[in-house]
Amino acid sequence: MSTPTPVSSSVVPDLSLAPRVQQAIAVLGASNAISILRTLDRNGGRLLNGSFSSAMPWMGSSLGVRLVTMEEGGLVARSGSGRDGSVALTEAGREALQIQVPVARWASVHQSRPATGSGPGAYTAQALASLDRRYTVATLWAIASEGEPVYPSEIQDLVLPDGGPHPAVLYQRLTQMKDAGLVVRTGERRAYLYDLTEAGRELLEPLEVLARWAERHVPAPETVAAAVPEPQQAARLAVTSPASAPAATTTSPAALAAARAGAATVRSTIALAFSDSPAPQAAPLVGNPAAAHRR
Repeated sequence: MSTPTPVSSSVVPDLSLAPRVQQAIAVLGASNAISILRTLDRNGGRLLNGSFSSAMPWMGSSLGVRLVTMEEGGLVARSGSGRDGSVALTEAGREALQIQVPVARWASVHQSRPATGSGPGAYTAQALASLDRRYTVATLWAIASEGEPVYPSEIQDLVLPDGGPHPAVLYQRLTQMKDAGLVVRTGERRAYLYDLTEAGRELLEPLEVLARWAERHVPAPETVAAAVPEPQQAARLAVTSPASAPAATTTSPAALAAARAGAATVRSTIALAFSDSPAPQAAPLVGNPAAAHRR
């Protein structure tokens, strides 16, 4: 088995950015969002409502609905009403178009050809739609940050917030990402290890571009720090306190690997009702979006 190519730390941003990048993917990957941005850009950054409808006739009444959500996402600004009203690119919308190059390049290599359209916009829209699943970005970054195959329980510690979703959500996401060719799974049931595939590693650079955009244009989510329960707090103090720390010993790599595997197996057996088959989903992780006439 070949050794995975090391991941540069420059393409693994702070994991705390992952929710903002995931939100950016949701905003930019919405049906026809990229196509609308490209249409505005081709027309000098502004179009009258009447001209917009003529430029994208296939959208019909859904155009107005999409423009409302894109305005809420800060991508466009609307003024006036009726056919004399207009829609303009914002700074965020204009900068979002720069994401196309790295994302489309990655998608053209690692995904199937879009069902409609063959240009950068079509590939970008398809790639963003395929990544629009909660915790996808955080999971990719968590695996990359470790620099070696990791157990789901170790990914869980980095990705899922205390008191958050059931760990089975992460297992299902990992299975979907494996089916999409982003991660590879090795090992035995309840002690699986996950690592990035070539496609997963090469996706890190487009995600870094998305992260820079999200830092500028996606507000940080409001978070409330969860109090550490007293028993856990005591246990952490016992582990980290110099007074209680045992004398330094040399542990072999084999012993460390065995300890990791044992801990992962126990957590999988006790905490998770794990199945190789993901729960039914509305759509596969990677699939061509139904939006027509990508341009």
